[in-house]
This record gives sequence, structure tokens and C-alpha cells, in this order.
Amino acid sequence: MRRLTTMPAAAVAIVAAGLLVVSPFLTGASLLAVLGGGAAALGTQMTTHFLLGRWRARDDRFMAAILAGFAIRVAVVVAAAVAFALTDGTGAIPFMLTLGAFLISLLAAESVIEHGRPRAGAVPAGS
Repeated sequence: MRRLTTMPAAAVAIVAAGLLVVSPFLTGASLLAVLGGGAAALGTQMTTHFLLGRWRARDDRFMAAILAGFAIRVAVVVAAAVAFALTDGTGAIPFMLTLGAFLISLLAAESVIEHGRPRAGAVPAGS
């Protein structure tokens, strides 16, 4: 049950806090781009978190889950860059900076929340 509530709540809190901090300084297209970047990062993180959750739980698929999550995040960033390249590019820089910052922040938070405590019976390296 912890997996179903803790990470989504933390992700929403991180994105909301980030948007609250920067929103007073932005207007118009930049504000919409930042909101879009936050929404895209949150959607990407939650999708990868729930799709790859079962893989992360199994030792034989853990590395595959890490690589698949990385590939999905890179695909989102590349798709966003291509989408802005094919359009007029209005708000591209704020969107891409927000997307990247939130993806990295959410990935770090997921790592701490999901893997912050050693497993029961784990042996420290060098023992």
C-alpha cells in the first residue's frame, strides 16, 4: 500500500511546490510552458513508476526496470524537443528546463522513497 500512496503524494507535492515557487515570476506563454513541463514530468513519472513497479521488485528484472525507465524519460524529452522544433517554439526553453528539472527531482525522490532503506537481511558491501 505504501507504494500506491507515498510516491504519488510526494511527486504531486514536489511539482506543486516547484510551480508555486516559479509562477509569480512568469506570465503568459512562459507560465503555460512551465505548467506543461510540470504536467508532462508528473505524467511521465507516475506512468513509469506504476508500469515498472513489478519489475523493480524482482531482482532478476531490476536492471531492466532501470533501463526501461531511463528510455521512457529520454523518449519524453526527445518527443518534446521534436514537438517544439516542428512548431513555432514558443515557450520551448521554459518547458524543456522545467521538464528536465522535474524529471530529475522526481527520479531522485523515487530513489529515496523506494530504495532508501536496505532490504531486511541485506549484507553491507565489503562484509
